[in-house]
Amino acid sequence: MNPSIPGLPLGLLAAVPTLGMRIIVGGSGDLDRSVSWAHSTEMVDPRPHLRGDELVCTVGANLVDSQSCARFVEAVRASGSAGICLGLGEVHTQAPPALVRACKRMSVALFEMSHGVPFLALNDVLVDARLRAQTSHSIRDGAVMTRLLESLRAGDSIRGMLDATAEMLGGSLIYQAPGESVDTSGSHGAAESSGEAIEVRLSDDEWLRWHHPDPAPDPEILAQVGRVMQIARREREGREGERRQRVGQLVSLIVDGLAHHAALVPEIERAGLAGSRLTVSAWPASTARLVAAHLPEALVADTAEVVFVLTSGASIVHSTARDLSLVCGYSSPVAVSEIARGIAEARATLLLARKRGSVAGPDSLTSLSALLEQQPRARLLPFVDQLIRPLASPELRGGSDLLATLRSFLNHGGSLQATADAEFLHVNTVRHRLGRVSQVIGRNPLDPSDRVDFGIAIWAHDKSLGR
Repeated sequence: MNPSIPGLPLGLLAAVPTLGMRIIVGGSGDLDRSVSWAHSTEMVDPRPHLRGDELVCTVGANLVDSQSCARFVEAVRASGSAGICLGLGEVHTQAPPALVRACKRMSVALFEMSHGVPFLALNDVLVDARLRAQTSHSIRDGAVMTRLLESLRAGDSIRGMLDATAEMLGGSLIYQAPGESVDTSGSHGAAESSGEAIEVRLSDDEWLRWHHPDPAPDPEILAQVGRVMQIARREREGREGERRQRVGQLVSLIVDGLAHHAALVPEIERAGLAGSRLTVSAWPASTARLVAAHLPEALVADTAEVVFVLTSGASIVHSTARDLSLVCGYSSPVAVSEIARGIAEARATLLLARKRGSVAGPDSLTSLSALLEQQPRARLLPFVDQLIRPLASPELRGGSDLLATLRSFLNHGGSLQATADAEFLHVNTVRHRLGRVSQVIGRNPLDPSDRVDFGIAIWAHDKSLGR
């Protein structure tokens, strides 16, 4: 649990009659755990959005088998959260046996909540407990917290909440969190060096600072404002993460032909990309949050293997990859109706980008080497086994010379004279050696079709040797 956020013992929370909670798994030690917030989710693995000070609430829409139940419980345990609260009636009429078994096996507290009681009721109780605990608050401070908590329930933005707080307290506020900084100086006047400043640390890399020449508010109220900002950020990150995963599921369905591209149009419009030809970029898995923070106006789709990002151009892809020191691949511009093709191109260019350690675009797909780099190694082994290994066999006299001449011949575009000049040989010697290759392999390097096959074999052979 984060010690900076006061909580209520789980046992006291569960004892509130209006909540209708009943313990299914857990002991006295679990009831002593402190809960600062109730986080509702239907994700099977919500651990990116958990911080260890919440009660994880779910109706169990995706807890349909032993595997999903075990994964969910493991995520809650790994995050250090206080336990799980299962809302009955929407999906399950009682706790699934697989969920009960997983909670017992991993020592995670499990509660049931009566049908018809919203999860927000838990937060109402927690909020009321916080307010009652702050008996030293002034009327103004109480009004500030009341307004903030109402804004939190309404899902208002952090900037809007800071503006409202600064208006009531006077002065200006700066909230600094990992990856973002929000201040009210534009609305309430920039802080002056001669004025008084108070900073409250919320964590190692998160703080709230108040500044104004007037008498300062109680640091405790600033600490509480900061805690609400923390909660608001976590709730926002949770919503954004679930949205990215939802868009990722939709993209996967479109690629598999199970959904029409029109299903993606509302998300594209919400991102402000309607009417534009789209560049689809593909990024390594687990980078969705990082890329989304850098590209707030893009549409980010988080899948298990790849993160897809839709933007209106490629230049921002290059700058983002440079700023974040990531590799990525991107497609040529496509219409919404061509989104499946754009996704396929982006996935293919990401494969090339990973091998090259740089950004790869659609132009990198139009070469034979690029096509070969996308092939599984096993698919190219027959070319090496049948067209190269016989020439490299120690039992074949002069095989190394034959292989060297063949390689030079391919490198010089099938020109006998250019090969002879490069190898300091007579052109008839080159012709003779290529004839020997034809006798050994049964394929003629002078034939254009066979020459392509030999080129593939040489490329695959060199890759197997790390060249």
